[in-house]
Amino acid sequence: MTISLACRSKISALSLFALPLVACVFVACTGDDTSDDLDTGGSGGRAVSGASGTSHGGSTKGGSGGVSHGGAASAGAAGSAEAGLGGEGGIAGEAGNAGQGGSGGEAGNAGPGGMAGEAGQGGSGGQGGDGGQGGAGPYEGPSVGKARTFAVLAYSAITTANISVINGELGVSAGAVSNITGFDAGSFTKYGIDSLAPNSQRTILAQQDVTALVGDIDPRPCDSNLTNVVGGLTGDITLHPGVTCMNSFSADVLVNGHVYLDAGGDPNAFFVIRGNFTLTVADGAQIVLQNGAQACGVFWRIAKAVTIGKTVIFYGSVVSGTAITMNTGSTLHGRALAQTAGVQLDANSVIVPAACTHVE
Repeated sequence: MTISLACRSKISALSLFALPLVACVFVACTGDDTSDDLDTGGSGGRAVSGASGTSHGGSTKGGSGGVSHGGAASAGAAGSAEAGLGGEGGIAGEAGNAGQGGSGGEAGNAGPGGMAGEAGQGGSGGQGGDGGQGGAGPYEGPSVGKARTFAVLAYSAITTANISVINGELGVSAGAVSNITGFDAGSFTKYGIDSLAPNSQRTILAQQDVTALVGDIDPRPCDSNLTNVVGGLTGDITLHPGVTCMNSFSADVLVNGHVYLDAGGDPNAFFVIRGNFTLTVADGAQIVLQNGAQACGVFWRIAKAVTIGKTVIFYGSVVSGTAITMNTGSTLHGRALAQTAGVQLDANSVIVPAACTHVE
């Protein structure tokens, strides 16, 4: 505590007479407390709340601001909420540094300015929805493209020895409509390179898509390799989705008995049976579709000629590098597509697959 010069002169004069008076003078002198020193918690800044409106220590800077600008004293002697009007205390930016003022939790209540509201807590994020259950995979098999509407599409000619039932179009891609013989009834739809516009290019474009179909099938790896199976598909045999290879370098590949195509419940399953020589289907042989297999998802890609025996039940699009021959009474649920030669029928039924669940 600092004593002013005036007080010192008083004390010097009085000290000659009586020492007890010093205490009184001391008290009188300390009443003008304008010091910037830090007030202690118990005695500093005990301004009468609401009387002066300004705390002695309220406007002090740095460490001397022991009293909040609301006029409250430090812990234990803090002024009530009625202390000085808000805004007349110490300047907000000049308040004492943290640690030198009154205790944080002990400070006087806020003045008329009101207490600041507590910040709201962030809400919890919503939980993500459950993922959908996976269904059957997409169709990844080949497509016949513009050949889709053709039951029989040949390069040079289509003939039938006896009346055949055709559910679909007939077409030749390198000949006139007159090269389609034995189908004289008006119910047959026939196309050739001499068809009138807009169908003059119909068979050519369809044959181009057959070429693209072969280009899609041939590079596919074998999922099942039956090259070393003597006689090919003989007896009762089951094939699963994917590419089955039946390559032969010396003789025909033979299909005999029952061949089951099992889709395993997948409506988008496809079957490719690929051979690099010729294919002969024995009389009475049958292709059987199981567990959701569809004729529009079956492709027989044979590099050379295909011969289908009598009374055969066959499924799938048959793509021959050369010619296709169907013998008496056989039924094909699919297509006969000959790339470089003709198709010969004999009292057969050729039915284009309908109502497939995927794009062919």
